[in-house]
Amino acid sequence: MFRSIFLSTIFMMVVISCDNSKKASVDTGNQAVEIKETYWKLTELRGVAVPTLKEGEKEVYFRLRNEGSKVEGNGGCNGFGGTYEMSEGNRIRFSKMISTMMYCSLMETENALYKVFEATDNYAVSGDVLQLNKARMAPLAKFVAVKDK
Repeated sequence: MFRSIFLSTIFMMVVISCDNSKKASVDTGNQAVEIKETYWKLTELRGVAVPTLKEGEKEVYFRLRNEGSKVEGNGGCNGFGGTYEMSEGNRIRFSKMISTMMYCSLMETENALYKVFEATDNYAVSGDVLQLNKARMAPLAKFVAVKDK
């Protein structure tokens, strides 16, 4: 009797520890930052640093939502959204991406960002920096985690 209770307990502990929610996180020293539900501000696009914002320009960012595997953000001019799918090996795919259709001075950056989302198939994290990549090529885009947003 004791043996079956013991084995059942061990089995339940294994099942609970194998949670498939895949809480990917970024280690920033003292605290881990979750990849999901984090405000990721664009810092570099295709190897070029993002210029400092001018008066009235919006910050380029995105956020991976837990609920419904939705991605949302702003490309600097237009809001955008879609879905994402994560899998083992830091694999990620974005799909069903849509955006508003306003025109502004940041259209070149915004259009390049949308192409990055289309091409991305994996990500890498280091500290509070998230990179979106395609295969083993140079990073397509780099983002930094912003707290309190």
